[in-house]
Amino acid sequence: MTQVDKGIRAGNFIIDILVLAVIIVLAANLISLVYPPIVESNSPSFDLLASTMFFLYYFLLELFTGKTIGKMLTKTVVVDKKGNKPKILNLIARSLVRLIPIESFSFIFGPTGLHDLISGTRVIKVNKATTSKIIVDPT
Repeated sequence: MTQVDKGIRAGNFIIDILVLAVIIVLAANLISLVYPPIVESNSPSFDLLASTMFFLYYFLLELFTGKTIGKMLTKTVVVDKKGNKPKILNLIARSLVRLIPIESFSFIFGPTGLHDLISGTRVIKVNKATTSKIIVDPT
């Protein structure tokens, strides 16, 4: 079980950020129908919405599928250090750490990102062997 390289991880990040941007803009515009200040410049409400959507996007997709949209397109998946489906607390930690503003740059300074290091997870390439292993949650 080998972790994917930084190039694939960067691709996942770029795809996910683009998807998230669309989701956040759509959500903000819908909310603005009942709460117009959310789309104002420097709106704390927008920041809260964006952070919440960011957390939920990663947490819910990785909880239910093991993958974000970026990981689906690059055929990669999140696993724990043993190659199993991560536990909920690992995924909560992973998603919360992503909210640290400079966290996305942590890949520059080490072999893995801070969200993987703290949550005890990694991202691997999907194949038939890994797919069958991660579907079964031993907990």
